Amino acid sequence: MFEIDLNNLSGKILLATPSMNHSIFKDTVIFLCSHSEDGAMGVIINKPLQTLSFSSICKDMKIKEEVPLDLPVLFGGPVEKNRGVILHSQDYDAEKETLKCTSTLSMTASFTILSDLAKGLGPANALLALGYAGWAPDQLESELASNCWMFGKLEDKEIFSTDFDQKWSNSLKNSGVEPSNISSNFGSA
Repeated sequence: MFEIDLNNLSGKILLATPSMNHSIFKDTVIFLCSHSEDGAMGVIINKPLQTLSFSSICKDMKIKEEVPLDLPVLFGGPVEKNRGVILHSQDYDAEKETLKCTSTLSMTASFTILSDLAKGLGPANALLALGYAGWAPDQLESELASNCWMFGKLEDKEIFSTDFDQKWSNSLKNSGVEPSNISSNFGSA
């Protein structure tokens, strides 16, 4: 296993446990963008929205797409479902609009990054999510204690992979856990 600092979960991967199988979080993989005493915010990175494309979003927002981009559009979470959040590599920075999540990944939620992506001026790696997952102060810690979530591990290339169906199991395997060993009776003693 690997060590987790529960006081700073920014940049960590959360995996829904089987106890979440009857919720919208079933089998989700969440990248935690921020975590502090004020709460936590993350983006679901394995639930593509099949009916939306980057091109259709650009058209709706009246952004001229100068460079065709096959950017995945994901269900990022149940909070502000109409708000776009871009998880991306650190080769892009919109100053006050960009949140540094790790030494290699950032998150930007602005019109500017959408426009830059459409012009071919955006980051090398990106995922566009509509909505995000949010937790009030101490809520995530409480859910972790109740075994709603477990920690996983993904390399950046796996985070940006479009093999969405494999992210949950790959993250477990990278953490040293065989997915078939996860019980549906997951809980605490």
